[in-house]
Amino acid sequence: MDKPVVAQYKPYRVNVQEGERYLWCSCGRSQSQPFCDKSHVGTDFNPVAFNATESRAVLFCGCKHSASGVLCDGSHNNLADEYAEDERPVEELLRSSTEISFDSAGRAQLDGGCYVQQPTGLAWTAVAGLQLATVISAADNARFIAQYMVRLEGSRSEVLLYPEVDVVLYCTAGSGRVNVAGREFSVSSRTGIHIRRNEGFALLRDSGEELRALLTVCPGTAELKVLEAMPENFDSRFADRKVAYDAAKRVTMADRFYQVLVGEDIGSTEVTQFIGQVPKSKAAPHRHLYEEAIIILSARGTMWTETRRAAVQSGDLIFLPAEQEHSLQCTEEAGMELAGHFYPSGSPSINY
Repeated sequence: MDKPVVAQYKPYRVNVQEGERYLWCSCGRSQSQPFCDKSHVGTDFNPVAFNATESRAVLFCGCKHSASGVLCDGSHNNLADEYAEDERPVEELLRSSTEISFDSAGRAQLDGGCYVQQPTGLAWTAVAGLQLATVISAADNARFIAQYMVRLEGSRSEVLLYPEVDVVLYCTAGSGRVNVAGREFSVSSRTGIHIRRNEGFALLRDSGEELRALLTVCPGTAELKVLEAMPENFDSRFADRKVAYDAAKRVTMADRFYQVLVGEDIGSTEVTQFIGQVPKSKAAPHRHLYEEAIIILSARGTMWTETRRAAVQSGDLIFLPAEQEHSLQCTEEAGMELAGHFYPSGSPSINY
């Protein structure tokens, strides 16, 4: 027996307790998944110990192919040619859910606090040389993510600071520069910038169309401060703060793709920013341990939760609470592109 048995393709969600030791089944034969019951005896496999350093929910690998061994790393997605799809008949899906209309503020409220927000319904306020609109806040029961859409019509903003949190910028339109604590980085559409804790920043616009961006603040919320001068406290340990979308750097996930823009490679240990590509399909309902914010970059589709659904299209914004069941459907042949931000950081391929 040189290959493990796939116990199940998705991981097992387990609440582990600090100080406890768990023996993960590596052979896939155990009847007490994801833990060892000594079914490996006589094979080349042995259980692997996992020592919990804190009490939390973890996802133990169920496919037994994770490169990290004990915990899921998304490897199950590439054990098949196609990403797991919802196989229920369309008639059953429509019968079991209610289509939610958008209210006067452009919001469709789905199950568990999940919602779809149309950009036309956002309320804009002039702040520090910018137009700013709140997308996600504590008022929406978000625990870890605050998100804002900003527009810069003039040449530059004032100096901004969100104290004691990380800020991730994603440029959706226009071009310009972001000054991060005295260092400038050029930005254009589909570019991500990481601003580390307590670093000030300012946006500068090139001539032409207005500069538009999403600002995602993690963890939790912080009050925006406008500074008189740029602090020169750039953390030079992490000099590369900018990542642009590059199709050559996409990671395959069955028949889907994604590229992490802002993540641990450039020093972001709190929040992950990525661009994903989804073919015409409806993913099987699933959950993530992380809290997530999504913007649809292209195509139309439907966001489904347990009992509700809402239409989505390019420009729409989605808030997804941690562990909320959902399925994002693309209904166009060309496929859908989206950008996501989630906390805590990790891989967008991990779900259960």
